[in-house]
Amino acid sequence: MTELFAEILRLWEGLKTILAVLSLIGISIVAIIGAAYAFFKYLGSKWIDNKFAKQLEAYKSEQTRELERLRHRINGVFDRTKRLHDREFEVLPDIWAKLVDARDWAGGYMAAFQQYADIGRMNEADLDEFLAGTRFSEGQKREIKTASDKQKTYIGTLERYRYADAMDKLREANVSLSKHGIFVLPDIRKDMKTLIDLIHSAVIEHQINLEHDVRPRMREGADKLKAEGEPLFKKIEEAVIERLWDSTTTTV
Repeated sequence: MTELFAEILRLWEGLKTILAVLSLIGISIVAIIGAAYAFFKYLGSKWIDNKFAKQLEAYKSEQTRELERLRHRINGVFDRTKRLHDREFEVLPDIWAKLVDARDWAGGYMAAFQQYADIGRMNEADLDEFLAGTRFSEGQKREIKTASDKQKTYIGTLERYRYADAMDKLREANVSLSKHGIFVLPDIRKDMKTLIDLIHSAVIEHQINLEHDVRPRMREGADKLKAEGEPLFKKIEEAVIERLWDSTTTTV
């Protein structure tokens, strides 16, 4: 408002001279006052219009900048979300595949019914040929051939390899989950870790039973895996399917 008053005072000084001249040439004071009023009304209106226009322009500029900042933030959120989803889409199938392998290898190792080659009926040449096709070390092969109970020694050696295989698959699943689990939903990651732990406990229990010929057999780990592990496996499978197929079933 001080700008308006300053402008009015400046113009008033000039207007006083004009009014004096108009008074000298006979124009009535009423007409002069009316003209002055109209003049100042017009001046005030123009000043207000100009002031409003400047403020409106400043407001529009600020809104434009704010919208640009908001757009940048939204784009950033969408970009991070897309990157996270893409990474999840890459690692989740790999973790799932390793989890399935771990479950299957452990299941094979712990199966109640096992089939073994009957090496007790083999002659020396056949036994040499058979052992040559195994992963056994030369020392283990010699131990089997010289053992009083070749069949028992062979089974014990084979079971240690099968135990190592099952543990390797479990380790691979656990490492994959540890490395890439940050890209998996927390609930799924937690269930996967729980299943790995259940399988691990059952495998260790089975290995102890075999290695030390425990009688009666320990069953706590195996029973818990059957009661809790199988439903948990199905739950994880359904969750993985839902995550991987979510992008194709979501309604836009």
